[in-house]
Amino acid sequence: MKLFIRKSIIFSLPIVLFLVVTETIIRQIPNDYSYKNKYLSSNSKHIETLVLGSSHSFFGINPDYFTRSAFNAAHVSQSLNYDYFIFNKFKNKLSNLKTVVIPVSYFTLFSQLENGIENWRVKNYSIYYGCKCHYDLKYNFEIIGKNPLEILKQIYTYHKGTNHITISELGFGLSYSNVKQSDLLTTGVTAAKRHTMSDLGLLNTNIVLLNKLITESNKGIKVILFTPPARKSYISNLNEHQLSVMKSSIADIIKGKFNVEYYDFMDDAQFVDSDFKDADHLNGIGAKKLTQLINRMIVDKK
Repeated sequence: MKLFIRKSIIFSLPIVLFLVVTETIIRQIPNDYSYKNKYLSSNSKHIETLVLGSSHSFFGINPDYFTRSAFNAAHVSQSLNYDYFIFNKFKNKLSNLKTVVIPVSYFTLFSQLENGIENWRVKNYSIYYGCKCHYDLKYNFEIIGKNPLEILKQIYTYHKGTNHITISELGFGLSYSNVKQSDLLTTGVTAAKRHTMSDLGLLNTNIVLLNKLITESNKGIKVILFTPPARKSYISNLNEHQLSVMKSSIADIIKGKFNVEYYDFMDDAQFVDSDFKDADHLNGIGAKKLTQLINRMIVDKK
């Protein structure tokens, strides 16, 4: 028995070593999450406007068009629990923060990253932001659940000089700028279906998170909540009950709070088809337009 155990250990060591080395190499490849964590760690004191949220702000808010020094700390599918985590992690370093910008999309109050189809992104907060929210192995290692060929491709392309950063210096997502527009009708229908929840049970949890973020921003910090623009094909396919609950919940959240403003751009006529990458995401042109609108709201009310 002892001989078997010894041989098993000897046999396993090269495999374990290979996995450890592979995991270490992958973690060294720069990506949007590691970049933003590093930027916030080093530059928080310079940030006056902080953008949080999901892909609607990741691709929709470009800090280049803010008057004040700004940074986009949003990520694709980022939910309110991670908005709060990022804000809470860096709030003591955000010594000059004046404004926090947060999208409240059709799905925001009813979903969390862990419960969605992109829950694989949770690992990025554990690994690159140091979030101790989950202890499942799949949320703490890059190599778990990945195709070995995909891993080798990542390492090979990095060795050839390619990293995984898809953002500007100030955190704006570049992938939807200057690219061909997707079909607005098809993407509207599919996105509305994807964003409609069969269960609204996360509403209270997300309201608590948003209220905590607002409350902890109360010392001279303005919170701008906004619902992003979308095309008719998306809006007309939304569930009326979920939409109604979203709107009434926002009204309750902002009621009596003097440091909060809410703007609804969902059906805003200022945005036209050419501003969109797909039915619910802006392209670079639309992002400039939305950012400048929000910037005026911030500057005009100083």
